[in-house]
Amino acid sequence: MGQVRVASEADAAAVAAIYAPYVLQTAITFEEQAPPPEAMAARIRKILEGHPFLVFEEAGAVLGYAYASPHKERSAYRWSVDVAIYVAATAHRRGIGRQLYGRLLQVLRRQGFHTAYAGITMPNDNSVGLHEALGFRFIGAYGEVGFKFGEWRNVGWWGLAISPSDRPSEPVPFAALPLGA
Repeated sequence: MGQVRVASEADAAAVAAIYAPYVLQTAITFEEQAPPPEAMAARIRKILEGHPFLVFEEAGAVLGYAYASPHKERSAYRWSVDVAIYVAATAHRRGIGRQLYGRLLQVLRRQGFHTAYAGITMPNDNSVGLHEALGFRFIGAYGEVGFKFGEWRNVGWWGLAISPSDRPSEPVPFAALPLGA
């Protein structure tokens, strides 16, 4: 039985190994070169300053990860986040994505974020199914926004209200949450 926990820089090699096939073999991500573990460690460190970066670990192996990042740079966007999730190909269809996102959304609520957005390169029925099962709703698409593997790619956007409020408090940085986030 696995567990969801906060990632650390020590997870960078496992996270990079999970991500590399998505980069090199699919249009799911628009990166074209797989980041090495050192670059992934820097990403984990940077994200954890303000947002959660979680991994699913089972028997000492990291099988998936999910994280949130700022939606946009302008200050009025600070209550919105983009979310992403990647699960090792050998671990699909085991409920790992649902566990990761369940915990991620719980932490984002505690932080005081208002809305989570997921950008999904189309078509991707598995990702759409996961997001919609968790309550995300389709809100629109960017047509031909990325060019990968010799084709223009569309990205659909799904949104989820995670902490509805007319007068939000400032989001709490992840690094400032009490232990056990």
